[in-house]
Amino acid sequence: MGRAVGTVFAAEKALGQTMEGLGSSSQKFKVTKSTVLQAGKIIQDQGAALSKKLRASGRALVVNLPAGADVVNQEVAAAWNSRLVGGDDTYAGRVEQYIASLQNLVDQLREAAAGYGFTEEEVTAALGAKGA
Repeated sequence: MGRAVGTVFAAEKALGQTMEGLGSSSQKFKVTKSTVLQAGKIIQDQGAALSKKLRASGRALVVNLPAGADVVNQEVAAAWNSRLVGGDDTYAGRVEQYIASLQNLVDQLREAAAGYGFTEEEVTAALGAKGA
């Protein structure tokens, strides 16, 4: 049991390191014509970096026990894995939802840029092709 708990703590630490430096999601900023594309690029880059960290940390988030682990440890590991990865209501799932919300914000900033009069080419040059 102790080994499973230690492994779970290690997995949660890996998730915490993945989330480090992302800042508060409640930050507010004002977007103007002169900052809309820059803001979109910053948010897009942060979403991509978080996605990359989540993919790189994915294996570390799973609690794996050695062959022959006792039933109690197997059940604890399974319970923690169901909490950490593999669904919308897991730590990894919530990170994926946050990444999706960042992409949604980038899409809104694309629309704002068009409203400010930027051409599709200018927006694409700053943010890449939509959905890419």
